[in-house]
Amino acid sequence: MTNSNRRWVIPLILTTLAASACGVRTQTTDVSPNLTRASTCEAAVDLYTSRSMVPQDYHELAWISAEGNSVYTSDGKITDQIKKKAAQVGANAIIVNDFKESGATIKVIGAALGANSADSKVSALAIYMPAEADRVRLKCGK
Repeated sequence: MTNSNRRWVIPLILTTLAASACGVRTQTTDVSPNLTRASTCEAAVDLYTSRSMVPQDYHELAWISAEGNSVYTSDGKITDQIKKKAAQVGANAIIVNDFKESGATIKVIGAALGANSADSKVSALAIYMPAEADRVRLKCGK
C-alpha cells in the first residue's frame, strides 16, 4: 500500500468506527399482530409519558425499544427514532417510559475505550387513537 493510499484509509476507518458508535439501535415487537395499519408520518406521532395522559381510547400496536451511546447520541435522537418506527407501524402516538442511563463514570470509561455499548435506553408503546385520524391526515397529507 502506498503512502498516499494510507492517508485515506486511516481517516476512512476512523469515520466508519465513529459512525457505528453514534447510531441508535431499535427493536419493534408487534403487540397486536392481527391489527395492521397503514404507516403514518413522524410529525403525526404525539408523545405521552403515561397511559393516563392519553386523552382518547387507543389500540396498542407495537412495543419499541431503543438504545444508543449517550456520549454520541442525544435523547432527542433516540426519541426521533422511536417516532419513526411508530409511524412505520401506523401509530399516531407513543407512550414513552423514562430514559435509563448508565452513570457518568461508566460513560466516560466507555467512550475512552471506544466501547459501542448502549448507555441510554428507552422503551415506548406505539398506539393508534381512532379519534385522531383527521389530525394525522392533516399532518401527513394522507
